[in-house]
Amino acid sequence: MAWRLPAHVTFTETDTGAVLLDNRRGRYWQTNDTAAIVLKCLVAEEDLESAVAALRERYPDAAERAADDVRRMVDKLAAAKLVIR
Repeated sequence: MAWRLPAHVTFTETDTGAVLLDNRRGRYWQTNDTAAIVLKCLVAEEDLESAVAALRERYPDAAERAADDVRRMVDKLAAAKLVIR
């Protein structure tokens, strides 16, 4: 099952990344452009491999770290209840 944003979380892209708003708690998180790439994949209901591929394309010099970076980010978002399966 793919990761996705729960109904109470709003995703908005910005010039420098993205903002996630948790409407239940009234809290928001600001991300950088790298995290925004991953979040766009999740919003589009793509799998994590799509997010890894997008990062590898954008940052070829860091391609070997992309899978670990995506997994760590999703783990942190899940712990904050900003993404669910």
